Amino acid sequence: MLLVFHQDTDSGCGSEASPFLDLETAQNTMRSVYEKTLELWGFDKSCQTEEHECYCRDDQAVIRDDPNFVTWTIETHQLDVEIAVEVEGGLVRNIYANAAVSPDVYDLDVSAYPDEGEQEAADAKANELKTRVNRHGWRSVW
Repeated sequence: MLLVFHQDTDSGCGSEASPFLDLETAQNTMRSVYEKTLELWGFDKSCQTEEHECYCRDDQAVIRDDPNFVTWTIETHQLDVEIAVEVEGGLVRNIYANAAVSPDVYDLDVSAYPDEGEQEAADAKANELKTRVNRHGWRSVW
């Protein structure tokens, strides 16, 4: 998701885009900034015209007080992030990617005769991993 902001006002003109991993976070950010901007402008929502209007929908928000206006638009883009994990001798040796990622490796192995607490630590890691991959947007890729 990209949240695209465009401003054409007396105080500035330009555009910027902010990436988000999910729609809900992008929408919440857009609504928050929209509300703060209304407050900052002292915008009167009670008397709207074509030249003086504001609205916030699921994928777009607009504040217009001619000639000044700002818009936010949420756009969906597929990011093709690829990761290659090199394993040798049962150990992760390298992780390669075509984008900035922060991989976490969860080693769930325990020895044949685990020390005190070793099995519990592995179980805690397994539960943490399960919780993480069950979040929205996560899926098994191999």
